[in-house]
Amino acid sequence: MIWDLDDTLWAGTLAEGDAVEPHGDRVAAIRELNRRGVVNAICSKNDPEVAKAKLVELGLWDDFVFPVIRFLPKGELVRQLLQDMQLRAPDVAFIDDNPVNLGEVAHFNPGIRVIDAREDACDAFLRELVESLQGVNKSRVEQYRMLERKIGDREASAGSNEEFLASCGIRMALVRRTDNLAFASRIEELVNRTNQLNFTRSRVAAGSIPEYVIDVASNETYSVFVWDRYGDYGLVGFAAVERKVLLKHFLFSCRTMNMGVENAVAFVLSKTFRGMKLPVDAKMPPWITLVQPEDEEFKSVLARLGVEDGEPRVRVMANCQSGAIAHYMATPGTRFDNWPRVFKLEDVLAGNLPCEARMLVYGAFNDYDHRYWTAPPSQQTFEDACLALARHVESRDGMLAVILPPEVFEDERPKQGVTQARFAALNRIWRRVADRHASVRLVDLSDARYGCATADPRHFDRDCLMRIGMECRALVDAADSPAGP
Repeated sequence: MIWDLDDTLWAGTLAEGDAVEPHGDRVAAIRELNRRGVVNAICSKNDPEVAKAKLVELGLWDDFVFPVIRFLPKGELVRQLLQDMQLRAPDVAFIDDNPVNLGEVAHFNPGIRVIDAREDACDAFLRELVESLQGVNKSRVEQYRMLERKIGDREASAGSNEEFLASCGIRMALVRRTDNLAFASRIEELVNRTNQLNFTRSRVAAGSIPEYVIDVASNETYSVFVWDRYGDYGLVGFAAVERKVLLKHFLFSCRTMNMGVENAVAFVLSKTFRGMKLPVDAKMPPWITLVQPEDEEFKSVLARLGVEDGEPRVRVMANCQSGAIAHYMATPGTRFDNWPRVFKLEDVLAGNLPCEARMLVYGAFNDYDHRYWTAPPSQQTFEDACLALARHVESRDGMLAVILPPEVFEDERPKQGVTQARFAALNRIWRRVADRHASVRLVDLSDARYGCATADPRHFDRDCLMRIGMECRALVDAADSPAGP
C-alpha cells in the first residue's frame, strides 16, 4: 500500500499550516496490515523534514517503509518506488485524494490499483483487505527496512554494482530433499504467490508439498536460503527437478532480485543435471558464497529465523527414506537423517554412537550394502556391530526399532552385496539380536502385511513407507509410555 498524506492519511494540508488530524480507521488498518504481511509506504508532495517530524510526533513514522516525500510528479516517483521495493505494479495499491495524481500513477505503472481517498469505497476496500487476511500473522516490515538500508548504501556507494554486491557478504544455502519437510508451508506459499521471478509458472495444490518432497525417487527438491550483512532474507527460492530431466519449479522471491541468486542456483543444478536447459545463465556470481546446510553458520541463521532445533525424542536413521518414515510417523520431536547426513553401522564399531535421542528407528537395509563399509564386513563383524548398537540403546533405557528389508527381490547386485541370500543371512542376525535384547523391536518387511514387495529392497513406495511409519509410531509410543512396550 502506497499512501499520500494530506487529505488521505490525515485531514488537512501540512504545507498550508493546518493542524492535521489522522484518520483513525486508516491508521488502524495500516497497523493491522503491517502485522499481516502487507507493508505500507508513502508517496507525498511535502517538505520531507516537516512531514517526517509530523509523522514522528503522531507516532506514525515507524508504521511505514520507503517514505518518498518530495515536490515531484508522483507517476515517476511511484515507478521508482516499485523498482526499489522490487514489486510488481499489480501487487500494489496507491491511495490519494487527487485525481491527477491517481491518473498519473496509473499511467506510469500499468496494473497498479489506484484508490480515491475521498470515496467511501476506499475505507470499504481497507476493511475487506484486513478481513481477507484474518489468520495471517507474518509481518514483512523488517524485511523491507533491511532492503531500504541496502538500497540507501548502494546509492551512496562510489563503486560499481558488482563491487557493492561483493561488499554485502551474500551467503546462500540449499536445503535438499526431505529436509524441506520443515519448510513445506513456506514453500507452498512461495510457489503459489510468486509471479515476477517464477520462471516455470508452476503452482501446487494446497497441502501437497510434503508428499512431493518425500517422493525422493522422483523429485529432487531444493529450498534456497539467503543472508548477508544486512540481515536474513529467509527461504527465498525453490527449485525442483522431476525424474532427473524436468525442471518443474524454479522460482525466487523478489527480495533477492538483482543479487544473482537464481544464477547461483542454476549453476548448482547444472553440475548435477548436466545438459538440462535452465531459464537463466548457470554461473556462480563471485560475490555469493555457498554455505553447506550442516554448517554452524547456517544453523545460526535458522535459529534467528525461529526454526527450533532442540533435543529430539526420536531419530530416524534410514538414509533417503528417513524423511518419509518420519513424516508418516507424525511423532513430535523427531529428527531424521538425509543424505549425506546418514548413520552407518560401521561407525558403532569405532565408538561413534547415535546419542541425541533415546528412541531410534533404524533402516538396516542401508548397511546391507557394501558401499557403506570401508571393506565388506564378515557376518561376525556385522553381528558385533548390531550387538554394540543394541547395548548402547539398552544403556540409555531406550528403544531401537529395526526395519528389516524383504528377502525376495529382483534387483540383485552382487558387487554391492545386494543379494537375496545375503539379505536373508543379515536379517537372521538381527532376529538373533532382538531375541537377546528386549530394547530391539523389529519391523520385518518380509511379512506380507507390509506390502513391501519391491525390485529394490532398499527403496519403498509410498504405501509401504506409510505402513512402516505407522508401525514405528506405535512402537515408539509404546516404549515411551509408563508401562513400556
